[in-house]
Amino acid sequence: MHQDPTPEPIGELVRACLDYVKRSLGTELDFTPETLPLLDHYLSEAREELSAKPELAELTAHAAGAYFGEVLRRQMRGFWRAPSASLHDYQVCSSVAFVAINPFGVAYDALFASTEHGGPRSNLRLAPEDHGYIAARLATVPEVPEDQFFLLTTRLEVIEITVEALRARLDEQGYSETEYTPEDYQAELRYLN
Repeated sequence: MHQDPTPEPIGELVRACLDYVKRSLGTELDFTPETLPLLDHYLSEAREELSAKPELAELTAHAAGAYFGEVLRRQMRGFWRAPSASLHDYQVCSSVAFVAINPFGVAYDALFASTEHGGPRSNLRLAPEDHGYIAARLATVPEVPEDQFFLLTTRLEVIEITVEALRARLDEQGYSETEYTPEDYQAELRYLN
């Protein structure tokens, strides 16, 4: 599997997230999906403080997004893609299926419990021919209550279902050896913007 180094600001932001959660909840995050409910809880508490301290939103979302991105990278067998210095452009990309997402956008959604914020968009990036297939697959998943829709845990589940479905389809089509690289994403995403 291809493995690029983690972009420069990610490690520092992850360390900040670990520190914030440890100080707030007294718990250590360990980069497993099982710790995402703790981060979701931390973000719900931080959301309540935003009206008094709105300046904390960006740092909180960036720290949570970096941690979520690292969990996601490991789950998706993926890598970070940083096409510019702006975190709004960062993506975690899977090497086993053509799926990319901006984890900072997901963290902003979780922090604000909405897509109405100043952060990046959090939509899944797929090849155009996969949109209908994935929409049909996700339509079979039970709906979640509104208060759970923007949770990191919910988003991870959706991303895992998407990666598994696309990987299974590749295997069925005889492309089980397919592995995606940063070059694949660079070439394809030009056409998806």
